[in-house]
Amino acid sequence: MRISLWLMGGLAIVCGNSGLHAESPSEIYQRLVIPLIQSAKSSSCSECHLQGVKLDDFLTSDPKASFASLRARGWIDTKQPSESKLLQFIAKKPENSTALMDQVRKAELEGIGHWIRASVQDPESLNTPLPELNDLNLDEKLIRHARKDHVLSRFVDVVWSQFERCANCHSPDRNAKQVEKNGKQMSWIVPNSPGETLKLLEERKLINLKNPMASLLKTKALGQDEHGGGIKFPMDGQTDREWSQFLKDYAAIKQGRYLKSNEIPNFESIRTWRTGLHLRIQELPTLPAGQYAVILVHRISPDGKLDEESIAFGEGRVSKDGASWSTSLMLLEPTRLRHTHASVDWNVLLPDGRYQLRWIVVDHSSSPIEEILAMRSIMRTEIDSLWKSGHSNAKTISYGAFKSSDASK
Repeated sequence: MRISLWLMGGLAIVCGNSGLHAESPSEIYQRLVIPLIQSAKSSSCSECHLQGVKLDDFLTSDPKASFASLRARGWIDTKQPSESKLLQFIAKKPENSTALMDQVRKAELEGIGHWIRASVQDPESLNTPLPELNDLNLDEKLIRHARKDHVLSRFVDVVWSQFERCANCHSPDRNAKQVEKNGKQMSWIVPNSPGETLKLLEERKLINLKNPMASLLKTKALGQDEHGGGIKFPMDGQTDREWSQFLKDYAAIKQGRYLKSNEIPNFESIRTWRTGLHLRIQELPTLPAGQYAVILVHRISPDGKLDEESIAFGEGRVSKDGASWSTSLMLLEPTRLRHTHASVDWNVLLPDGRYQLRWIVVDHSSSPIEEILAMRSIMRTEIDSLWKSGHSNAKTISYGAFKSSDASK
């Protein structure tokens, strides 16, 4: 009896299997990929891209057309399908990935990977004509521009690099007295984490995505809105222009305003990193209030040789009474500072020693920093050593200490 039952069971399995068939790529696509495209959850693309790349940007309802499009883009490896670029993109896990996105990534790798492996074995899929590469909403240059790591790199270069001027009041490792007096909202810098800081600036409404030029991050620093810390940099100067450029660019990306890469703004190639050194020049000659001027700092080596390339730069406007001018120095080290995501030890990059200071009155504050650094100044003075950082330790120099010299030297 047991043998008969075993035979009957075996026959049932065989009969059942005789009706089974391997799923076609289209069936796999409908079962595993379409639900991913239609899901209300964010795709893994959103972890790396702020604009221009979503699953439904390159995966349509037609599996063969989608496969052909991916092949044309070079994202499918027909010989080693598991090594396809698309799967590598999906598998790329950011440092701040969440458990939910880990689940999404796993589902995408399994579903899309299964479909790709089936498609490379399917003659119909392989013989589908490859389309022209115009199927994405945005061109590839703009897609790269909107990648989160590129956005973060620009934030570090342009804004984070200047936060030494804000840290005493807004960084929790320095502002205990400010928090005690004004509340926890004073802390919006996350030490050593520009990514978390950028996120917090948006959450706290300090960045205005609808009207970026009205962002409190900018208007308070310029003194346009009430700010206990006073004016941090001159309006229309180099820092203001760069911050404005970043804010407009960031808002355009976040709100999906860009359509073509020719809309991407040009950022200045020379980067600066703000130090804690404050400089004040007093007893100025007759200059109009608000006149834009800069100071260029040149190192003098121990052997007395003058470095003709500026190592630091400061910008500011003449005071209302026309008698003084002040600035905080910014280090000019674009190569060594680029993509630095933590604090920079500017004391190492700007060592103590002798320096020449060159004073330049600039006709147009909109002049690019490259042009300013190339300007010749006849008003020069020397200092034998640097000074302590902080507003209270600002170095004061009389304009009379500057001597006229041959600007060609």
